[in-house]
Amino acid sequence: MTDQRHYDAIVVGLGAWGSATLSHLADRGLSVLGIDQFTPPHVRGSHHGNGRVIRMASPEGAFYTPMMRRAYELWHELEAETGAEVLTTVGGVYAAPPDDEMIWGALKSYEGTDIPHEVLSAAEARARFPWLRVKDGESLIHEPGTGRLHPERAIVAHTDLARRYGADIVVGQGMKDWEQTGDRVVVTTDDGTFTAGRLVLTLGSWAPHHLKLDLPLVVERQVIAVYDVRDVPGPLTMVSLPSTHAEAFYGVPEQDDTFKLALHHGGLTGPTDELPTTVTDEEKALLKTYVADRLPHFPEAPQQVTTCKYTNTPDRHFVLTRHPEAPAVVVGAGCSGRGFKFATFIGEALADLATGVERPDLHHFSPDRFLPSRA
Repeated sequence: MTDQRHYDAIVVGLGAWGSATLSHLADRGLSVLGIDQFTPPHVRGSHHGNGRVIRMASPEGAFYTPMMRRAYELWHELEAETGAEVLTTVGGVYAAPPDDEMIWGALKSYEGTDIPHEVLSAAEARARFPWLRVKDGESLIHEPGTGRLHPERAIVAHTDLARRYGADIVVGQGMKDWEQTGDRVVVTTDDGTFTAGRLVLTLGSWAPHHLKLDLPLVVERQVIAVYDVRDVPGPLTMVSLPSTHAEAFYGVPEQDDTFKLALHHGGLTGPTDELPTTVTDEEKALLKTYVADRLPHFPEAPQQVTTCKYTNTPDRHFVLTRHPEAPAVVVGAGCSGRGFKFATFIGEALADLATGVERPDLHHFSPDRFLPSRA
């Protein structure tokens, strides 16, 4: 083990949030180091595959709307700076009974904005989107600006940009420990010791093991199916529908005439390294039932099934904060299955926290809501 030089800031975990944070910090002229136990992008966390949804609708709370506006701006800036296409507009539809949070929550998030959207009856929706079975009594929201993010391409773009700005990146080294000592943080990895004035922890599903913060984070395994949709009448859009087995059932058109389909929540939970990657026959049958019920033109069987991980907070809101016990440490955790689209915004916000910029707009994401002694 060798001692390494001192940095202004270190970011540990270079998935969606970490790679964006590293890029923002390096762009500010700081000496920064990024560390990851694997080589991003990789298939062991939450960011692999061809598609992640980005949309303005936020049924989880209207306070996400300005965050989403900024995220869109920053995704487009990333494309302009790197020349990489990371956001493809595909349009989006959300169908449910009018009293479902998916509908009324989305409409509330549009209030007072100029976000393009329209509300269709079930009959209107079936005529407009023949590939989708909308049931009588349901409403459908169409948001034309909904897009597909290319997750692996986005992470590569952020890390490449960080290197261009002068960042050092070390991969294949797991973090063993961190400790704040005075005005600096010491980070110990499998192969070295690094020091910095600030540390940002964006650890994804490994967060419960390393934050030194008693957060009620739960890692949840999700099953994803990919369908060949070359023969499905389009154009296809992102879709989100009610589910009897989870919070929702969603899908998004991917590249190469494929469509990603998954349940949103409702998966197996446990320590990240113990969750199985093999998809069971029961899980495949559940997907088959939903496809037959809602997507009648889709093939009966997917061409591929795989898994990914959510890291959930109890209220499904993020944790974005300075560490309450170590003020030189910044924490980004609890993506809760919808964090990728916010990655550019969160990278900027965590970089602000690490450089002393106050962010009152992040008060919703304080860990105090889970720490009664601090509330």
